[in-house]
Amino acid sequence: MYSSVSDETLFEIARILGGEEGVTIIDIIKNADEITVEEIAEQTEIQINSVRRILYRFYSHSLVTSRRFRDKDTGWFIFQWRLQPKLIDAYVTGMKQKILKKLRSRVQYELDHEFYHCGVPTCPRVTFEDAMDTVFNCPVCGESLKPVDNEAYIDFLEGKIGEIEGELEA
Repeated sequence: MYSSVSDETLFEIARILGGEEGVTIIDIIKNADEITVEEIAEQTEIQINSVRRILYRFYSHSLVTSRRFRDKDTGWFIFQWRLQPKLIDAYVTGMKQKILKKLRSRVQYELDHEFYHCGVPTCPRVTFEDAMDTVFNCPVCGESLKPVDNEAYIDFLEGKIGEIEGELEA
């Protein structure tokens, strides 16, 4: 395979999109130049309809592609499936960019707001505005709200942003 994506990453994408059956199918496809749905079903013992459903899900995310031709004996179309390694790289890069955008947005939210918490682990943090609405009492348990220092959380998010930016630059 001529992709910079590791097998571990490829299998994780397959797991997200197709579950454990997806991982099994990707493992078969990555070791074949081209393979039919029937051959995948035979090798994996996954029902043909499930194999097709998962392959179409992979296809919609550009992880696999197919070549269609007509069987001379039956007249039916046969699809040969294969991985698209270069597009797998693009898929991973696109997902990292989406995550990066969400992380940046979250950091900005954290910087723009002052948070309060009652100290009970199961209760949520609330913004200053929400704390004002409840007269600085927890909306869940009723305990008194105290200011929360979110600097460690912001540092964590900024660290993750740095990691992803480093991966995207590499």
